Amino acid sequence: MSQEIVWTLKTLVLPPGVLILLMLVGLIMVRRLAGKFLLLISLASLYLLSTAFLSKQLMGTLEIVPALTDAQISSTDAQAIVVLGAGRREAAPEYGLQDTVNALHLERLRYAAWLSKKSRLPLITSGGTPRSNGPSEAIMAREILEKEFGSTVLFAEEQSRTTRDEALILKGMLEKRGIRKILLVTHAWHMLRSLDVFEAAGISVTPAPMGFAHKRSSSSSYFDWLPSAHSLQNSYYALHEQLGRIWYRLLG
Repeated sequence: MSQEIVWTLKTLVLPPGVLILLMLVGLIMVRRLAGKFLLLISLASLYLLSTAFLSKQLMGTLEIVPALTDAQISSTDAQAIVVLGAGRREAAPEYGLQDTVNALHLERLRYAAWLSKKSRLPLITSGGTPRSNGPSEAIMAREILEKEFGSTVLFAEEQSRTTRDEALILKGMLEKRGIRKILLVTHAWHMLRSLDVFEAAGISVTPAPMGFAHKRSSSSSYFDWLPSAHSLQNSYYALHEQLGRIWYRLLG
């Protein structure tokens, strides 16, 4: 299945795409009870997914791996830090129409650079060029880490298109360099899916999650029931991860 088809299917299956489709069907059938029901369900779902209350609940099911402590970082037996790709911004005008990493990717790189300085471990970047003819995500990440953060990058993995690809391709590259254990940097909500595939590939991993979207100690307020684009985006990320984990299990 081509990458373009996969991206199209994800857009239609996940919110808000699937909810907009349901609304359109409901509008077409609006004179029938089923049409009214579809409109009600789609509007209610869109509202709930846009609230901090529901997005926090969804994220809470994913962000169960805690952040590393200073003691864990200083005593780690890992030999390198792998930071996973997260996407790009194509033809960014402020960078002379050159591709650069997106905000999610930059968050991962910042934490990876901080973790590298604290642990004195070299970095490994990962990520190919899905839907782009520009440089790979791994190469862009390496340049940012080296030139802007002053970090040491051991090598860059440029062929992967998915998290599963990253694990399978990195397996051989790590073994070739005698690296038996890594610290794995990715967003907290993406960590479970990453661990699924890295451990299945036989890579020994210490998770190093960052960018937590859910705080278990936070108290609820009426603001949690106000819709926002930020909450809808977090709900999208959470549902995307759950769907991705199911898909990887089907792939074996």
